[in-house]
Amino acid sequence: MSLPPWHPSPNFGPRRDGLRPALIVIHYTAMDSARAALDRLCDPGAQVSAHYLVGADGAVCQMVEEAARAWHAGAGEWAGKGDINSRSIGI
Repeated sequence: MSLPPWHPSPNFGPRRDGLRPALIVIHYTAMDSARAALDRLCDPGAQVSAHYLVGADGAVCQMVEEAARAWHAGAGEWAGKGDINSRSIGI
C-alpha cells in the first residue's frame, strides 16, 4: 500500500524562539509497515511525529508543515544546542 502525499499529524507545535531548520534528522521506525508508522506518527496519544515519512516503495508522505515543529527529536541536543525539534526537519 502506497502512502498518501499528505496525512496531517496532530502532534506538532510552533517552532520556538523564531528558530529555523538547519538540521535534518533521519529516523528508523522499526515498524512492520509504512502504514503502521504513519498510524503511530499521527496518533495523538503517542505524542510523536515527523515532517515526512518515506515508505519502502519510495513514496513520501508529509505529516507536518516545514514551518512547524514536529515532535521527533525528544530532548535531543546537537553541538551544544538543545530543542532539536525547533532546529530540524524530521524524516
